[in-house]
Amino acid sequence: MGVEIEIEAKIYPTESVEKIKEAILKLFPDAQLEILPGKIKGKAQSLEEFGKILKEERIRDAARSVFLSSLKRKQEIYFELNKQAATRGKVNFAVGNVPLGSIKVTIRGDDLLSLIDLIAPDTRKHQ
Repeated sequence: MGVEIEIEAKIYPTESVEKIKEAILKLFPDAQLEILPGKIKGKAQSLEEFGKILKEERIRDAARSVFLSSLKRKQEIYFELNKQAATRGKVNFAVGNVPLGSIKVTIRGDDLLSLIDLIAPDTRKHQ
């Protein structure tokens, strides 16, 4: 199941580029990142660590809801993550206007519904 993950975050003058980079790598360890003026962007191929965090934090149902609501033409998922939570290796989906900005994540692939079932299965089915 081949996926491409695009990651981007605006870097404000008061923020540490290294801390933002480390935060992204905690969630997507295989990300190849590029520092650009005022932002950091990159690509990753694996959601393994991200999926583990969703399970450990017991937020797979919430993640599933976010993924399904953002699924576009069944070929793209878009969501934003809170930068502060990411610096601690945690997943917190950003909603609305986040004061320090967010980490924007776009996942593209052919069978994203199966991917969602893999990393964020509906845990309510198993109770």
